[in-house]
This record gives sequence, structure tokens and C-alpha cells, in this order.
Amino acid sequence: MKKVLVGLLCCMLAAGVISGCGAKEKPKSDKSQNHTEKPEEESDNTDTEKPEEEKEPSEKPEEEKNMADDLTMQVLKDQAGTRDYTSLEELNPEPGSHIAVVVKNTKSSFWNSVKIGMDQAIKDLNQKMGYKGEDKIKISFEGPSEETDVESQINIIDAVLSENPSVLCLAAIDMESCEAQLEAAAENDIPVVVLDSGVQSDLVNTVCATDNYTLGVEAAKKLAEAIGGQGQIAIMTHVAASQTSRDREAGFTEEITNNYPEIEIINISHENQETSMTEMAEAVLKLYPDVKGYFGTNEHAVNAVLDAVSVSDREIFVLGVDAGKKQIDAVKKGTEIGTFVQNSYGMGYATIVAAMRADLDLENDTFINCGYQWIDGSNIELPDYANYLYE
Repeated sequence: MKKVLVGLLCCMLAAGVISGCGAKEKPKSDKSQNHTEKPEEESDNTDTEKPEEEKEPSEKPEEEKNMADDLTMQVLKDQAGTRDYTSLEELNPEPGSHIAVVVKNTKSSFWNSVKIGMDQAIKDLNQKMGYKGEDKIKISFEGPSEETDVESQINIIDAVLSENPSVLCLAAIDMESCEAQLEAAAENDIPVVVLDSGVQSDLVNTVCATDNYTLGVEAAKKLAEAIGGQGQIAIMTHVAASQTSRDREAGFTEEITNNYPEIEIINISHENQETSMTEMAEAVLKLYPDVKGYFGTNEHAVNAVLDAVSVSDREIFVLGVDAGKKQIDAVKKGTEIGTFVQNSYGMGYATIVAAMRADLDLENDTFINCGYQWIDGSNIELPDYANYLYE
């Protein structure tokens, strides 16, 4: 009977979408000699100085010197690698340098948070170098609207490379789809820094990302503990061709298979363009009424699971990755037991530092580990973790 139900589910969804599984960022004004103009000068000086004085306090919280003591930057400094990717000391980039960034999509709160870190690094570099106007280091930040749209991302990369940027920073949707673009970059002496998701190529300078395999292992331990070490669980992953998806899934499934013999992974579903992740999660919950836990490998995957669970009238232990608004609310309410949150701000900042190092022929670590945090109801309200939350 179970085989029949699985067959029906596979027919209902796209082939390969859901599969059962048991493992696996001063001019000076001249003083007037006219007595009547002196008050005007005094008034002008006062008017121009006061706004500057008033603006300074409001700008200070945005300065990186405040973020330098933040947990996101401290973690990056302590564990990223053999070099300090929070430091700009060695960086003296050419005026007008252009860093082109192409990410998986421009809609998610994760990528918005990455961009905030990138923008701050660019601001700090321009301030350090005293660059203004056309001399400023520039950043372009592009990507498709949907994370499954590989073709659009490839077209964006082609367009970006035609502008001959100083560096290309790339988060590939499909780890195997960009070889021609990477070769074009190499032929034109454009260094490539990969962030978030790796690619299968020797043509990249460095990878700035999360240790996603270890994250998957830790997620498996947390979910196993929550369900008491036994029972059925399911996994909802983002795009299967993404390196982050593969690594998190592999870490999770291998940990469960090797160390929790009484836990059965009954289903792994992958994000695709044919069936929504919410529909897939709903189908899984209907087909397997005894599911006790559900792991989502990124913000979109977890949100889909949360939506499906909310209409199922069942108590299921949901555990995820990332920290968008819906997840933050869910953790506070207890409908998501916790989430592994990537250092998105730190990843954005470190990517720009690594990109400038690559452009200046300074050595980078092969892998820059940005770190992550486990956030649940016990620490989600603590100030130390505020900048890990994407909203």
C-alpha cells in the first residue's frame, strides 16, 4: 500500500521532484568688507555647520567602527581563515574600480543582508582611500528574480563580463553551468570570487561561504534530539544543483544514517519550477501521517514547510536555515524549534575584501569561512544576535 501511495505522489508531482529516501555584499568664502554682509556670513556659516554637526551623530551608528565589535564581524575575524577579512589595511585599489556581483536572486532577505555588508565595505574603502565622484570604487549587484532561473543568471553574467569589471563576485545557482563564463573571465584577466555557493572549476580565486556540510550535520543532531532519536523525518531543499543545497543535504542525511538508526528519512524534495515547495510539503504530510520532524535547507524551503504545517493541524518539529521575517516570527512562537543562521553581513563584507585582494594580486585563503549561529527561542531576542537576523 505504501508503494502505491508513493507512486501516486510521484505522478502528482514532477518526476524527480519528490523522492523517498532512506539515507543520505571646501571652498573658503572671502570675508566681506561690507558691514552689512557680515551677519550674512555668520548666518551662512552657522547654517552650513549646524546641519553637519547634527548629521554626524546620526551617521556614527552606521560607521563600520561600530560594527567592528559586532558578533558578525568578530566571528569573521576569528575564524574566516589565515587572513583578516575585516581589515582594509593592505588594500589600495585603483580609483574607479568596479566590483560586479551576480547572486542567485535579488528578492530574498538573505541576499539583501549580504548586500548591506558589501555596501559597508565599499563605503569603508572609499573613505580610506579618499575617493570621491568618478574615483569612487563602484559595485553593481544583480541577479534573477527567481533562484531557479539558471538561464537568466547566465545571461546576466555574460552582460556583466562585457562591461569588463575589475572583479566578478558570483553566487551560482547551478554549480556546473558557468564554466564558459569563468573561462571568459580568465581570458580577460578578471578574477572571480565565489560567494555562498561554489562552482566546479579551478578558475576561481576563492570561495567565501558557510561550511554547509557541517551545518547540515549540526542540523541533523538538533532535529534528532528534538524528536527523541526516533521516528520519521523529511527534508525540503532548495535548488538541487546548488552547492549549498547539496552540502547541507549531504551533511544532514549522512549524520542521520550513520548515527541515528531509529530515524527514517522518508522523503527529500527539491525546489523546482514545476511544483511549489509548499505543495510538495503538503503532499508529503498527507502521504506520511507519522512524520515527526522536517528540515528546510534555506529560507524559502523552511517558509514552505511552515505554511504546509500550519494548515495540517499537526505538531511537527520544524528546523531550518536562515532568518527571514517569517522564520523569526516562527522561532519566537515556537512553531520552528530553531534555525542555523548564516553570517550574511560578514559574508558580504568579506567578499568585497577578498575581491579587492584578488584584484591587487594579494593572496586569499582558498576557503573563507564566514560562520553561522544556532538561534532559537532562548537567544533570538539577545542584542548580540540582532545582526544575524535578516529582517
